[in-house]
Amino acid sequence: MKRPVYRWGAVAAAAGVAISLGVTPTAAFAEPEEEDYKVLVVGKTLGFRHSHIDDTTNALILLGQQNGFTVDVWDPAIGNSPGQPALSLATTPFTSTADLDQYATIVFASPVDGTNSQNPASPRLLDDSELAAFQGYIRGGGGYLGLHAATDTMHAVPWYSELTGGGARFRNHPAQQQATMRVENPGHPSTTMLPTEWSRYDEWYNFTTNPREDVHVLITLDETTYNPGNGRMGADHPIAWCQNFEGGRSWYEGAGHTDASWTDPVFLEHILRGLEWTAGLVSGGGDCVTFPEVDGVLAGAAGDEAVKAAVQGHLAAAKTADAADAHADAIASLLQAQRAAAGLDDDALDAKIADLLEWQRGLTADGPTDADGVPIDVSIVDAPGALALTVADFGESVRLTQESGFTDRWRFTAGLPTVKVSDSRNATQAGASGWAASGQSSAFVSGTSTIGAENLGWAPNLVTPRDGVSAGPQVATAVDGGTGLAVASVLASATPEGRRGVTDVNAWLYLDAPLGTAEGDYSARLTLSLFPTD
Repeated sequence: MKRPVYRWGAVAAAAGVAISLGVTPTAAFAEPEEEDYKVLVVGKTLGFRHSHIDDTTNALILLGQQNGFTVDVWDPAIGNSPGQPALSLATTPFTSTADLDQYATIVFASPVDGTNSQNPASPRLLDDSELAAFQGYIRGGGGYLGLHAATDTMHAVPWYSELTGGGARFRNHPAQQQATMRVENPGHPSTTMLPTEWSRYDEWYNFTTNPREDVHVLITLDETTYNPGNGRMGADHPIAWCQNFEGGRSWYEGAGHTDASWTDPVFLEHILRGLEWTAGLVSGGGDCVTFPEVDGVLAGAAGDEAVKAAVQGHLAAAKTADAADAHADAIASLLQAQRAAAGLDDDALDAKIADLLEWQRGLTADGPTDADGVPIDVSIVDAPGALALTVADFGESVRLTQESGFTDRWRFTAGLPTVKVSDSRNATQAGASGWAASGQSSAFVSGTSTIGAENLGWAPNLVTPRDGVSAGPQVATAVDGGTGLAVASVLASATPEGRRGVTDVNAWLYLDAPLGTAEGDYSARLTLSLFPTD
């Protein structure tokens, strides 16, 4: 397939002092190696002819001249449709998949074919041979951009309705009127230029079904701001969406009926970026990932079934949280899924979970990040038992079991998840410095009851011992006359000579709860820091 090849570069950024186990993308740039790519616009009409088709075609031609692509048009005069014979190709371009592969993406500009009755004998926009060529194109990585009445064609072809999005087909529409579109994913390249609430005058479609379960919704319609008529869809009315479909990329915008839409600079940029996304030229906002898509990748992954089941559980929890608009909770579950999925060593799965995280992080400023430290939650009961520590950013629950033999305290112990320190600084950057990693805890709190951080101690341990790197000293709790982790304590350190490379370090945590500590669910936060040392 002929597509512009982009070279991607990254801008180096200085590292902070807080340990971070996640990956934060740095700024990037792209330079096309080919000046032009080709786009096919399909306006061929067998049914009702939309007047905007001509405006859409001319707008896309102009956008191409301004943004480095050329446009072929398939809009022949046929029946009552005048088409655009001065611009149209003489014969169908849907002759074979190989012939379609010259196009980076294919735009369906309201090519209504009058097949609403779903009679398979009715003439269709694409006949069987043309449809097969188009399917091969999509499955080979091709792009599809559906505009307005692109959902009002080939009603008798279920595959096409899945391509446009979740089987949603045009049902009806009320009179043209002003309405508010609400941007649901502001991080996608096609929505970054849009206001959160976008009031427009247009013809607003009702669909035969809500496609949300199968697509990535970009924009919804607020039915309280207009009269949707007898086809109303209710509180959840998607109007623009996208998806990764059978190897290709699909993007749909239900607005655009009015001729004025095609001179509106905001609407045109919205369409342009959607086109570029389907052509594989831009990315962002999770790249239209969906939970069912990731479920499918997980199902096809090799590896231990128990690990796959754990990943699936975390993904299901994230999906539930997303549906409830609890995006911070969704992020926490996805971090757990990401950690569990590492055991499968599947690059495609890792990439899709990263897309889910990017999408969810763009929906809230409150989600957990690796720089937030390690949350520690503990439940204490006045009887022998166990404590549970939930390390949100690491994705696993750490259970502390009570040790016997102590008459002056209640002792609970468990291991700290492994911390990885990587030092790849060159001599100029590092100078004569080594590094030290330290930790400090807040108090454990349950309602009005607290257990001071001086009651939490640790015994650091190097998982990967090497010259020049040392584990920090054991820290005693207040019961044994120590300060505990109420003050910053060294987890590990490296000399200037031994600093380079990767060091894995963990620690044995022990909580000495005073006898008679009130029952309750206690929470604390252990913050880990990394800094250079002279």
